[in-house]
Parts: sequence; C-alpha cells; structure tokens
Amino acid sequence: MRPQSPDAGPADELAESLDPVEPVEPVEPVESVEPLESGELPGRSVAIIGPGRAGMAMGRALMAAGYQVSALYSRTGAGRERAAAVFSAAEVCATPAAAASHAEVIILGVPDDRIAEVARQVAPGAARAPAPLVAHLSGRHGILPLRAVTAVGARAAAIHPIMTLTGAPGDAAQLVGATFGITTAPGDDVAAARARRLVESVGGRPAIIPEERRAIYHAALVLGGNFLATLVTAAGQLVAAAGVDDQAAALGPLLRMSLENALVAGVHAMTGPVRRGDVGTVTVQSAELARLDPHLADAYAALAVLTADRLEDAGLLTSDVAASVRAAAGERGREPHTPGGAGQGGGAPA
Repeated sequence: MRPQSPDAGPADELAESLDPVEPVEPVEPVESVEPLESGELPGRSVAIIGPGRAGMAMGRALMAAGYQVSALYSRTGAGRERAAAVFSAAEVCATPAAAASHAEVIILGVPDDRIAEVARQVAPGAARAPAPLVAHLSGRHGILPLRAVTAVGARAAAIHPIMTLTGAPGDAAQLVGATFGITTAPGDDVAAARARRLVESVGGRPAIIPEERRAIYHAALVLGGNFLATLVTAAGQLVAAAGVDDQAAALGPLLRMSLENALVAGVHAMTGPVRRGDVGTVTVQSAELARLDPHLADAYAALAVLTADRLEDAGLLTSDVAASVRAAAGERGREPHTPGGAGQGGGAPA
C-alpha cells in the first residue's frame, strides 16, 4: 500500500501492495502437514501468510500482546527474509498449508483478489480440531473468499484495521486505538468472539460489519481516506502554481482544522463559497480549473454539487441558491436533486 490518509485505509488500501502470492500450486496433503506442537497455547499461536505491510503490522502487534508468531509464508525471498528478521522464532514454511498447520490463528495479509486462492492453499493445513481461526485483513471483502477454509471446518473472519500503514516498525503502534471492521458468519459466535479478542489484544476497537454492508464500509474509507490524500495533493499543486513555496505549511493548519470540525459537526462544519452561496466565486474557479486541468475541474464541480446538495438537505442553503451553485459548477444533464437521499443528513459522522 502507498502511504495515505486513513482503510483503510483503505486502504484497496491495506492489502493491495502486499507481497503477491504465487500461482496456485499443489499443496501438501493433510496427513503430511506437521501438526501444531503440543507446547503451544491454544489460540495464542499465529501464522502470517503474506508478510507485507498489514501482515507485518498485525504480527508485530499480536507478538507485543503475548501471541507467538510460530510460522510464516511468503512467495518471495525478500518477504521471507524481512519477516524472519522480525519473527525470529517462527518457522519459515514452504507452503501456505504448512504455515497454517503450525498455528491456531492464521492471518492472510494478501491482496484482495488473491484471498480466495490463498484460502484454497491454506485449507489442508486448517482441516483439524480444534478449528483454527483464519482471518484476512482486507477492507473490501467479508468472509466469502474464505469458503475453502470453512468447508474444512475452520472458523473465518475478516479483520480490517482502519489505518494507513507505511511498512515501518512503528505501524504496530498505529493499531492502538484504531477501529477494525470485523465480519464473521452469522451465528458463528465463536469466530466473532475470537476476532474481537484479537482486535482488543492489539488495542483496537471492534466494529461489526455485516457481509452485505462490506462494500459500502470500504467505499467510505476510500472516499474519506484515499481520496482525501488525492485532494490534498491536488490542493498542494495548485497553491504551488499560485506561488506558495511551502505548501504543507500553508495548507496544514486549514486541513487539520477542517478535518477536526467535520468529524465533530458533520455538515455544519462545511465552509467556503458554496456554503456562503458565492456563485460568482464558484463560476470563476470552475473556469480557471477547466483551463489548467479538466480532470481537476470535474472533481471540483462534483464536490461543489455534492456540497450544495448536503447543505440544502440540512436547511443550510436555500433551494434557489443551491441550484445556482450547481449551474455555476458546470453541471450538465443532472436530474433535479431530491433531498433526503441515502447517506445525507446534517449530523456528525457515526
């Protein structure tokens, strides 16, 4: 994952930049996989499969909380060396199934689109009693990609930290106080309790996300975290073009205060030309951005319209002024705004 503001997030946020897994290969049959050693405490031994940024951060945090990282798997030599240097007591395994067989908690820190494939590779090592917990760290998915492990009796969970991770050793500390989006199978109280315990062990805050709401959950993190970084970068480029030498110093106080106010007050924290109904300002800025960067002009127009919609819904902007703002933003072919749509309202974010 590239450094960004918080999915994440988005991170495809946390898992997208982790080490890719190798193509599907034959894995060792169940009877040839070494079992969990009897001396390890049930529920406290961990296997990290895909020790990229999220996997390493979670492994470090769990180790600090008293868990034992007993096994590792990475398809790359660099990944194996990096993980083995941190988790020196762990066995570096040749297959995902072998790594899974050494632990009661199996963490999949792999890209979103490879979770199902890796789950199939893990399944032979997870087919045992007591059932291990297999958890991935993706924001996008719930537990559907883990069907291969639930088919052999393992417990499944999606445990996604809402935090940006850079790959630094300090990432584990960033998980303290972070919210984790947890999804487990309906009625699987054992998996839910184990997932919650993992999150609380590293100092996180559990938030239960139903499977059918996983997409909107992740979209929220992309919108508020990943795209926030995009907007900040674009704003920095614009103030630089205007002649400001230190963009961070110029924008930092404004951005921090705007974020804090929005978290507390929601729509009531919106300020600027749309909130004031300064249609002339919106018109001039839209035209100048269209000259400099049409894509950025499109983003400005979309955000101006969205801001006008939310303010109108909250009773903070009259309908005629909101319509004028939308027109000034260069809106074309848009259906008339219907107040009270999904996700609208004037309260602070939940």
